[in-house]
Amino acid sequence: MILRNRWKKKNSVTGLQKLINLGCKLNQYEGYCLLEAFSGVDDLVIVNTCCVTREAELNSQKKFRQACRQFPNATIIATGCACRTDPERFKGATYLIDNVDRNTTIKNVMPVPDKARYFLKIQDGCDTKCSYCIVAQVRSRVESKPLADIEQEIIWARSLGHREIVLVGANIGLYGRDSGSSLNELLMALGEIKDCPRIRLSSIEPFFITQQLIDTMKRISVCRHFHIPIQSADDVVLKNMNRAYDRAHLKRTVEMIHNNFQDVAIGADVIVGFPGEDDERFMNTYRFLQEQPFTHVHVFPYSPRPRTEAYRFGDPVPKAEKKDRLWRLKELVKQKNYQFRRGMVHKKFMVTVEHKEERCSGLTDNYIKVGIDGECAEKEMIEVIIDSVTEDRTHGVRTGRDTQVR
Repeated sequence: MILRNRWKKKNSVTGLQKLINLGCKLNQYEGYCLLEAFSGVDDLVIVNTCCVTREAELNSQKKFRQACRQFPNATIIATGCACRTDPERFKGATYLIDNVDRNTTIKNVMPVPDKARYFLKIQDGCDTKCSYCIVAQVRSRVESKPLADIEQEIIWARSLGHREIVLVGANIGLYGRDSGSSLNELLMALGEIKDCPRIRLSSIEPFFITQQLIDTMKRISVCRHFHIPIQSADDVVLKNMNRAYDRAHLKRTVEMIHNNFQDVAIGADVIVGFPGEDDERFMNTYRFLQEQPFTHVHVFPYSPRPRTEAYRFGDPVPKAEKKDRLWRLKELVKQKNYQFRRGMVHKKFMVTVEHKEERCSGLTDNYIKVGIDGECAEKEMIEVIIDSVTEDRTHGVRTGRDTQVR
């Protein structure tokens, strides 16, 4: 922990406690934990930063500057990955907390998130050296949370009313590597917990998806939802990215998932415009997404990231070309998602209620956001029949029989 200005508890004027959470689900979890750890500090602003892309880093710096201007008398804590890559950009903070120090600070803290689904950190750290990515540099230490602590936190989440838990980490497939365990063993243990909330996996690398893991997921209450950061489906691009698989491996993985789960959601992350991706190599990715049963895809235009191996490749693909490729993939996946949701009409699902505004909405286990007529409460899990879909929306009717189904 780096002390920028002398710590002092200011006279509270507003009782403010504000969390500005940026970035991934893991970062969000850590932000909520930090807010809980400093719950006794009045007039507190925590800016929890991200640097997964250059744009995310610049946005983190912007949010920090805005917080300093808006809350000049507050105790401001800057933390997160962007603070690790360029700490001088956050020198106006009362405290600058490094990722390692942050992990120490929140080690025995359980958060009280304001979200319906509880993000539970099971591990930190990544040792895959993807050429475009800086995560392995800012979260280099692979460390798994002990099973007993995870079980205790599940009990905590359940006591807060959460009916769904999302397992998050920098690279969840690495769970247990430092302790002689594995993600598969963790899931088997969670399956033995009485009244365990529904479990969902966050993003998982394709080389960690095995038949053994799938068999375990089928035996316990794990959501039929996989999100796979494939990044590309062209072998040359994948090699230049230092990804540990090829197109054929991806195809086998997706087919294995699809053949084992009915109505499964398969999502992906894809980067367009990576150096060396010409039209032909882009179309290899396009056709792969077109042919395989993907239901949703997050598409990102490549931007050079300083301190990464790929930075030396430059940025040869024009911005206009990246924009066009991004649009084409989004349009493709929009139609695939629509067809997937059309196939769910008249089927029953248990839905985790996430928002209660003018009307309720929630999430099915296979990652469909459903609008629901009638009364429902945040965090509640209710049985819904999907009765209609459009290109942009899915509508369901509450059955009133909230029995445990998928």
